[in-house]
Amino acid sequence: MPDLAFQAPATLEELTSCLRLAGPDTYLLGGGTDLVIRLRERGVTRGTLIDLTGVAGLDRVRADDAWIHVGANVTYAQLADHPLVRADLPCLAQMAEQVGSAQIRNMARLPGNLANASPGGDAIPCLLALQAQAEILDGTGAAAWRTVPELVTGIGRTTLRPGEAIIGVRIPRPGRLQRSAYGKIGMGARTRVVIANLSLALVLEYDPDPRRILGARVALGSAAPVAFRSAVAEALLQGAAPTPALAQDLAEALRGEVKASIGAVAIFQHKLNDVRGLALDLFEQLFAGEY
Repeated sequence: MPDLAFQAPATLEELTSCLRLAGPDTYLLGGGTDLVIRLRERGVTRGTLIDLTGVAGLDRVRADDAWIHVGANVTYAQLADHPLVRADLPCLAQMAEQVGSAQIRNMARLPGNLANASPGGDAIPCLLALQAQAEILDGTGAAAWRTVPELVTGIGRTTLRPGEAIIGVRIPRPGRLQRSAYGKIGMGARTRVVIANLSLALVLEYDPDPRRILGARVALGSAAPVAFRSAVAEALLQGAAPTPALAQDLAEALRGEVKASIGAVAIFQHKLNDVRGLALDLFEQLFAGEY
């Protein structure tokens, strides 16, 4: 890539200056696990590469009263092992530890999944169920927050414009009643080193006394061009007590959602069994020994 100019901002102010001059041939480098492949596939040899990995302050997880903040340079390996994430956002930790190989987890970051907008992006349904917001910095120095549906609009399509960069993600701090779980199934393997053929995130508010699910967010990935929440499954869980019958009903409801999404396309029919199995597995994780 001999004609690619390289910029390595060290501060948000320097990044803002780089973004101010960005155009259609400007590329943002985070982990690079997808970008390098894409540049090679497209034969890109000209333009500007902005390396975000050295920007100070974007390499940490922190919390305030309302939010848990994940900087753009926090890797999946760091997310999977972070004590705050594991304690407060178990589905995010589970998702992170299932991303690719150890080498990929040591390089890849959340903004890459969002910016690439792949239907198989591991993080997207998880962030959707957690009601996450991405922080977007532009070339004027202004920062704005966008939800996952506001950001990811189609296969490989987002609302990001030239001169905008995702510099972090924030997630509402969970209350004491929140429980969450994430799982995926890939072609040829259960989780590791595979692109998700079906992924599922459950985020529930559950009061063990009187054994009622007070709220539910259920998000499916790799079942449509864009990850989506299942209103049918959420309504089913709302106000219900966890029982084996409810687990079966959830599995069937999600199977119906996926069936409606994939239609009669033969190569996608395995997703019907995939989502049913995932639903039963995650329900068992969340309520083991309680029903």
